[in-house]
Amino acid sequence: MSETDPPTEAERLAADLLPSRMDELALAGRTDTAMLDILWAAAFALPRWYFAGQGEFPLVRPAAVIIDKRPFVMAFTAKGRAHEYALAKGILPIAGKPSILSFPVESAIRHIARLQSAGIFGVFFDDHRGGWCIPIERLPAMYEHFKPSTPVSKNSETGE
Repeated sequence: MSETDPPTEAERLAADLLPSRMDELALAGRTDTAMLDILWAAAFALPRWYFAGQGEFPLVRPAAVIIDKRPFVMAFTAKGRAHEYALAKGILPIAGKPSILSFPVESAIRHIARLQSAGIFGVFFDDHRGGWCIPIERLPAMYEHFKPSTPVSKNSETGE
């Protein structure tokens, strides 16, 4: 492989496991609540959220676990992190490989919000890499508060 070859899937997944700004923010947010605003703004600004898929096609759903006696969907900020989680937990539904679900953030929020009626309490992000969570009932309002704003187009006549 030359330096100009694009990275392989394995290299991309491995790169997702490196410490990230999200990890730093999650850890800082444990002692400095101002960091949580920055963390959530960054989470909602991501292009996609990832999930380890559980179940058989076509009924694959995001994996959920019990944390403090409440069910949480496990979400990840990068595909490699969801892949690592699925391998570690033995979630291998398709030919011995993890099924990774990915949704644009707004779609992920709609999908997760529907899981509340199935008894899911919250969403837990990035598992053992600092991890942070939110109750599902708060997720839509948090998204509305933190979602990236639409860029304002400049007035073509005035340049403003």
